[in-house]
Amino acid sequence: MRLKYISLLFLLFFFLIVSFYPTIYELSLSNKLYDPNREFILEHNYYWPDFNLYLSKIRQGTEGRLTALERYTSEPHQGSLIQEFYVVLGLMGRPLNLDPNFSYQLGRLILSPLLLLIVILLVFHFFKKTLWRILAFVIIFLSGSFPKIYTDSQGLHVGRFMEWWSNIDVVQRITFVPHILFGQVTSFFILYIFLKNNFRLDNKKLIYLIIIGNLTGLVFPPSLITLNSVVLLLLIIPIIKKRNLDKYLLLNTYYLILTIPSLLYIFLITKIFPWSALVDFHRTHPMMIPFGEYILGTGPIFFLGLIGIVVAVIKKETKFYSFIFWILTTFFFSLLFTHIQEQSPLRFTQTGLYIPLGILGTYFLYEINKLLNNKITYTFIFIYILISLFMMKVSLDWQTTFITQRAQANIPPVPYPPQTMYPLKDWMDGIRWIKNNTGREDVILAQITAGNFIPAYAGRTVYFGQANTVNYDTKQTLVDKFYHGNMSQEEAQAFLRNGRITYIFYSIQEKDFTKGNDLNFYYPFLKKVYSTDTVTIFQI
Repeated sequence: MRLKYISLLFLLFFFLIVSFYPTIYELSLSNKLYDPNREFILEHNYYWPDFNLYLSKIRQGTEGRLTALERYTSEPHQGSLIQEFYVVLGLMGRPLNLDPNFSYQLGRLILSPLLLLIVILLVFHFFKKTLWRILAFVIIFLSGSFPKIYTDSQGLHVGRFMEWWSNIDVVQRITFVPHILFGQVTSFFILYIFLKNNFRLDNKKLIYLIIIGNLTGLVFPPSLITLNSVVLLLLIIPIIKKRNLDKYLLLNTYYLILTIPSLLYIFLITKIFPWSALVDFHRTHPMMIPFGEYILGTGPIFFLGLIGIVVAVIKKETKFYSFIFWILTTFFFSLLFTHIQEQSPLRFTQTGLYIPLGILGTYFLYEINKLLNNKITYTFIFIYILISLFMMKVSLDWQTTFITQRAQANIPPVPYPPQTMYPLKDWMDGIRWIKNNTGREDVILAQITAGNFIPAYAGRTVYFGQANTVNYDTKQTLVDKFYHGNMSQEEAQAFLRNGRITYIFYSIQEKDFTKGNDLNFYYPFLKKVYSTDTVTIFQI
């Protein structure tokens, strides 16, 4: 008995350490940047420009705000509960005087162990034998992409399919983006409570689940939509069989009804600007699923899980129906939003699909072990684990190589996407000047990279800088036109006035548009208030 818990505890720490290793490795390079003019910043999820969006919300919490403003668009608006999760992280970090970057990491540190603990509860529920509980836990968190063999000028390499989508990466997904982790933790916890109690919950437990469910819907709606679809399908089965509603079926129906408010709030608030901007952006820039590559990126566990579904249905193992429905629901919504472009289909692959696939895949191996010689099954599992460990190393090598290259990079001076390089010290000094010398109601104009950084590191609103910017494409065109110097003075003044812009950030990326001319050459009415070799800031 003690050995079982020691083994699971060891595995839990092993997976956490492996998943956090890229972050630890990056911290080890903090004083070893190749370019002495660059400043180390601990970041995460490097390719996407969303990281600074999360930091901007965390910073609002550290400043004492209770609701979230959208700092990436200049239109006046009231705070909302959209991305309130990150405001709360900021409020949590405030007494500890944590920098927003470390408050973000605090979210990962809290939620990733909880995810592993909930998976332990699930494998204990589905498997009774100690060995298969441990194997299920290992298979869930080790299963990843098929090997992708490719060649380049340096020879033969092994990579992963769909490397750019971190949610299916065996290393990154355990300690991924905090709000997505929150959605996975809470949705699987609610499902576990339902399953453990055989859907026969008393009023007190039901109230707790309703509260947690609404929090899930506010933080990461796809998790609640997936969970509630599963619960609904599980409730329909006994209704069809019994043709009546007993007390507990009725109570569970109350759960479904009373968790709708969070989804309804998200639906209604995203019809109002600026909160509608992200939905509008996803309509015009949807993240589609390359299904073939997604299946290869999910790896062998996808096929083992599908076979597990077939076996569970044939054997009428109803206890696995919840995860069968989870998989079916995920692909249903992914396909639905492929054709109805109200949301990016890839969002519904972020609900922890690898967990039900891992449990069903392990169930198939458990059943096949009854038919075959133990040595055959265990040999297959041993080889599967070895290959999975190798692919985990492939992922680690890929990430540490990127981090090393990032630490050694010195061109371009100001990149986009913004997290692909560390920022220049002088450039960050300009952003800090904005933080220390402007008011919270001021609006800053900058090109895309500075526009992405300013809300996160200065806590100020920008005219343009991220997908949450209202009328993103139109504003990008206007910003480019302004920095190109293609506006008349009257047109420029009207543009700045209509955008409520009070300061203009002018640095390397912006200078690329002005062909080496100072902005005053085009717009002499601008007043310089800060100037270095790298950054000039103008006041209107």
